[in-house]
Amino acid sequence: MTALIVIFITLSLMGSALWIMPPKKERQRMALRMHARKLGLTVQLTSIDLPDKWDKSMNRQKTIAYSFYRLKPVTSLPDSIWLLPYEVWKYNALLSGWWSSELFALTADAQKVLEKYGALLVGVKITPECVSLYWDEAGDESVLDELATLVFSLAEVKSVPN
Repeated sequence: MTALIVIFITLSLMGSALWIMPPKKERQRMALRMHARKLGLTVQLTSIDLPDKWDKSMNRQKTIAYSFYRLKPVTSLPDSIWLLPYEVWKYNALLSGWWSSELFALTADAQKVLEKYGALLVGVKITPECVSLYWDEAGDESVLDELATLVFSLAEVKSVPN
């Protein structure tokens, strides 16, 4: 009887400890966010307003932003440049499957990353202060490494042609 009580207490303690442990998916997200910090990106849970196809209304979407903040704002950039993986009628076609609110040139590496991971991304926003990448964290550290190269190459954009 004593052995049965000891086994029951041990199992209840193990169950409590397992209940406290985060699930595997949450541990993967935490590892991604820590890796992003090592790369120099900040991570923020946020909601963004994205235009619909006809730019008549805004759709609020909760997502995660991985951002790189510049040391000094680039004053020659407009307030915001959106890169979206769906068509908005007044945006410019940037490359296959991507539209931009302002026309500018992408590097070849940035184009490859956008084409490769376009399905994972919700959007990219370039402002004078930062470059933010919005996605659903559906990937591993190698995907994040490539997306970080995209963010850093977009941070090199200094102006858009008039």
